[in-house]
Amino acid sequence: MDAFLGNLPAWLLFLLIVGGSAALAGVGTWLLRRRTTAPMDDKHNEVAGFIFATAGVLYAVLLGFTVILVLEQFLAAESAVAQEAAALITVARDTSSFPEPARGQVHDQLRAYAQFVINEEWRTIDEGTLEHEESTRSLAAINNVWSIYRSLPPSKVDPHTTDSLDNLSARRAIRLQSTEASVPAVLWFGLMIGVVVTICFCLVLYMGNVKLHAGMTALLTGLIATCLWMTVVINHPFAGDLHVPTDPFRHAIFVIDSLPH
Repeated sequence: MDAFLGNLPAWLLFLLIVGGSAALAGVGTWLLRRRTTAPMDDKHNEVAGFIFATAGVLYAVLLGFTVILVLEQFLAAESAVAQEAAALITVARDTSSFPEPARGQVHDQLRAYAQFVINEEWRTIDEGTLEHEESTRSLAAINNVWSIYRSLPPSKVDPHTTDSLDNLSARRAIRLQSTEASVPAVLWFGLMIGVVVTICFCLVLYMGNVKLHAGMTALLTGLIATCLWMTVVINHPFAGDLHVPTDPFRHAIFVIDSLPH
């Protein structure tokens, strides 16, 4: 469900989640107050207010934990992309000492690898086909680099160069692992139950000014919905409008093209 929502435009998702929920809460409060009578005293507010404060703190902790969780996952995905692109540049620089035509072949394969990652792996993830996020052509490009390494005499291949290619393969695996969503379904269930309970307590509390009551309920709902919107749009780091950028790989292509051939 969150994968489908994550593929919607961020602005449309904001209108649906934040605008829709805030409007529904405000109108619902106003309609409820029109159909109910004022309480005889304020004692029910004291009891409901105490329970509301406890429930609000518990939900705030859960919501804050979720936002931090997805933010850390997004930042980890950005770091994985940057480190893989840096490893790609390292391999290209280390192989600059290879004799021709091996050097040119390796650089061509590395350039092709970066282009396949940008044009194919990001695209398939953005389309929601997460099970096909690994491009066969990018994997073939890495395998071709290994084949070129093995075709050279041992005296021409420095052990550090082989380590660099090993590091690139490891960084690739880490990036592919970071494509998965970080919020499990059971946590989404808890978030939805929590927001319903929190808003229901807002309806139970009584204020003399109906418009102020409806407005404050709408504002609280909008604030919670904004946090949920943020969670949805960055829960899949490589999908949607606010995805991890491909700039590190584009920079890697620029560096590879600038190396002597």
